[in-house]
This record gives sequence, structure tokens and C-alpha cells, in this order.
Amino acid sequence: MRTVVFLDLDNTFWTENGVPDSAIEAIRRAQANGHRVFSNTGRSRGETRELLPYGLDGRCYAAGAEVFLGEQKLVDEPLGVEMSHAMMAALDVGEGILIAEGGDRCFVRAYDQAYFEELRDFMARAHDPFIDHPDISVMNETDHAQIYKYSLFVAGGVPDEVKAAVPAGYVPTSMGDATEFTNQHISKATALNTVRAALEECDGEPYTTMALGDSGNDIPMLRTADVSVCMGNGTPEAKAVADYVTKSINEDGLYCAFAHFGLF
Repeated sequence: MRTVVFLDLDNTFWTENGVPDSAIEAIRRAQANGHRVFSNTGRSRGETRELLPYGLDGRCYAAGAEVFLGEQKLVDEPLGVEMSHAMMAALDVGEGILIAEGGDRCFVRAYDQAYFEELRDFMARAHDPFIDHPDISVMNETDHAQIYKYSLFVAGGVPDEVKAAVPAGYVPTSMGDATEFTNQHISKATALNTVRAALEECDGEPYTTMALGDSGNDIPMLRTADVSVCMGNGTPEAKAVADYVTKSINEDGLYCAFAHFGLF
């Protein structure tokens, strides 16, 4: 039976130093054996480094809110103009760094300038678009219409009272200083199920699913996949729900996981 693999991006597929050569080799070898490989990230498309050069079979963005099989869009669930305004009003609380994450473009508001510059300098070294966006104040209605999620970064973590202030139906997922706010009915797990169903309908055969991740927003897809793998550099919470813990990303962890489960 063929497998469709879903890869988190940050600290699973790539680091600030780029994508390990062994990860690219693993993907190519798995694809040569008939398996499919998809990215599955919490980042929106506008918040992500270019993925097309890596030759993936598809891409899942914004924790499942925008999903592509090749260039065919399977899921397109932006917040909508009214909800984008409501989310911004709830989260624009005068601290940290707020990012409105869109498919085509993103916007940022930074209250903590020192923290903002620290993160921007760090990401610039990796050629990452993270937080290098126009200010939220210039957003128009067209911009709001293409927002898929909001993220708030606060040094030391986003306060609970801020998380509780978001509109009903939207949930926070915290990963250290960052908290992302997404539709409670959409996740990396729903993206996985949508892609599997589309592939099975297209190819007329069943697929096994395999997910690789390292942190809190990966847990839904790790729990849903037939086979789940946490990177050796992952969080204790992600490791606890995984079927297998591979080596760290800098120790060829993705390659080792593909080999362990016989994808090549």
C-alpha cells in the first residue's frame, strides 16, 4: 500500500540553516517508490518560504485552512472580512507582535520593538519572510478577505486572558512565545484527511498516512495519522503522542524516519 506523508516545516523539514540534503534525498526516494509527500504547516502561504522548488506533491497551509494537491486547491477557508476584523480587535492588545496571516500577503503590528527586531534579524539570516510585512494599519477589505489566521507573539507567552478574548469558534494553540488562533473545525488533521480522500478518489486505491512533526500544533495530525513520528528535537508533548521518535532534524531525522518505516 502506498503512503502519503505529511511534513511540518519548522524544525521538521527545515531550520534557519535550510533543508538538510538528506531530507531532500529521502523525499525523492520515497516518491520514486510511489509514495506522496505533502507539507502541512501552521504558517499561511504568505508567511512561508517558497515550497515549489522542493517538488512536493502538495501543500497544506494555515493549519489546514488552505490545501493544495499539486496546483489544485482542495480547501480554501479564510476567516472572512467580518471575522478578520473581529479577530484583530480581540488580539490587538498593545503588547507583543501581532501577525495577520494571508494567502497572498501578511501584515504585522509590533508593540515590542526590541523583540520584533530580534526575531526579524534571526529570520533574515534564514531568508524567511517571517514578520517582514507591512503594518496592519494599511490593511483594506481586500486584504482582510484573504486572511486565514492570526498569530500573536509575546515574550514569555501570550496571557490567558488574551487567549480567552477571541471570537467563539476559534481556538489558541501555543508554542513557546507564539500562539496561533485558528478555526476549531480546521486543523492539520482535517488537511490530512482531505488529502487522503482526494488521492484515494483520484487513484482508486487506499493510502496509509504518515505524519512528521515536532510541536503543539502538530499534535492533531500526529494523533490522526496511521503512523506518527516526532522529531528528536520535538517537544515532550509531541513525543508523547507519536508512535516513533526519530533523530533530530540536524541528525538526518527525516531520512531516518523514512528509512525506518520502509518508504525506500
